[in-house]
Amino acid sequence: MAEEHAKVATAKDGEYASTYAFLITGDPQYLAEKSQVPSRLDPYSEQASSRFLEIVKHFPGTKIPETLGGGEVSQRILGVLVNGDLIDSADKTGGPHPAMQRFEWARFTTDYGLTGMDGGLPYPIYELHGNHDGPQGDTFIIDDIITRNKNRIGVVNRSENGLHYSWNWGPLHLVNLGIFVGEGNARRQDFHYSPRSSLEFLREDLIKHVGDSGRPIVLSFHLHPNCPSFDWPPEDLFNFWETISDYNVVALFHGHTHGDARRMQWNGKEFAAELRDGVDIFDPDDSSASKTDPKKPNQGIGLRHGFLYVELIDRPGIEDDQFIVRSYVSKDNWASHDWQDAWSKPIRVPDQLPNREIKDP
Repeated sequence: MAEEHAKVATAKDGEYASTYAFLITGDPQYLAEKSQVPSRLDPYSEQASSRFLEIVKHFPGTKIPETLGGGEVSQRILGVLVNGDLIDSADKTGGPHPAMQRFEWARFTTDYGLTGMDGGLPYPIYELHGNHDGPQGDTFIIDDIITRNKNRIGVVNRSENGLHYSWNWGPLHLVNLGIFVGEGNARRQDFHYSPRSSLEFLREDLIKHVGDSGRPIVLSFHLHPNCPSFDWPPEDLFNFWETISDYNVVALFHGHTHGDARRMQWNGKEFAAELRDGVDIFDPDDSSASKTDPKKPNQGIGLRHGFLYVELIDRPGIEDDQFIVRSYVSKDNWASHDWQDAWSKPIRVPDQLPNREIKDP
């Protein structure tokens, strides 16, 4: 049975539009106590993650300030994208770290769930891996993501290795691409991370599931594209741009950098706040990457957090469609929280697209 989309009135002509709403965050970085048999998280990690979950769980219906467009958060959140560094310890070996990794991963999968009916959040979850989950994409966490991908809601395509995947929300095509977008399975000499053949998957996926349809596209990965070249090889970055430049890519989302939620643009040659023909790149901040300050045991560090609320508004015709990204932030480990910024732009959503329905789980 097709899910009925939320409706919003257009001020222009009184007709109605379909709104596709979802959340994006990154870097939960669940951190266990340093023990061979951990039984709890670091207290600041516990505080941040539990508060974040409660906020997000009750986010539908939240009022949006008039300065950021007004209205309220959709009652139909389609899902949550989680852009890597799901736990903190899988880039470390020896000592208590293997036990910490298992504890942290169990908490993430329990707290976030997968389908929206099996965990702490009532929305489908769409995670990818970051460097803290395994820099070379070869840990048990990556194996579990591959297994989770087989049961993830709405997936229309999975990579040959099972790690990368894509899905559609109405007219929007979304692709999760792991730690960064690059060619080949293994780490190249003199570079940090393994791309696990994410670029090959992206090329194949866009040809097969978008083609010349003009369907709007959202791409997600962990590293920021303007990161140091030893993290994201220049050859891969060039080939990534060449792959997407002829498609209707409306936004790129990443994690890794923490800090306030923000937007920049990229035109394949440079990064800046505003660029002609630039693609928007968004950093959602992190959801809960907090921990006890090792120099001051009674204080925490990493207490600023955030996530993004995203809406694609598909109005009749192709002239008035809209893509809106709003940030929701905290400066004190989610003890207090509020809206911060909004970015809105017109986009083109073709009227005739196949497979626009969103099916019930």
